[in-house]
Amino acid sequence: MLTIEKLQSYGVNTKEGLQRCMGMESFYFRMLGMGLKNDSFDKLEAALAAGNLEESFELSHALKGVVGNLALTPIYNPLADMTEMLRAKKDVDYVEMYKPIKEIRDKLVAEL
Repeated sequence: MLTIEKLQSYGVNTKEGLQRCMGMESFYFRMLGMGLKNDSFDKLEAALAAGNLEESFELSHALKGVVGNLALTPIYNPLADMTEMLRAKKDVDYVEMYKPIKEIRDKLVAEL
């Protein structure tokens, strides 16, 4: 089960996330569930695998906003880096870059 302490152990800024949810822990966890289960994560993975940088940028940019609002720092930071690289159309292995993002997201979803 996901708890505030467990989120903190992953590096999530729960203080900021709770502030954005008016201090209501149940609301924060409901928003976390919606954000982490967002199907745009799967769409981003597919777009990256297909080499579609335009779609990948749009999806990563949108997801960056979602995870940023939830203060999911361990997902936000690498996703923000990826978004800026996609914006600049840098030639990097985005599939490999996405792996740690997917890993932490999958761990958090499994504990919801």
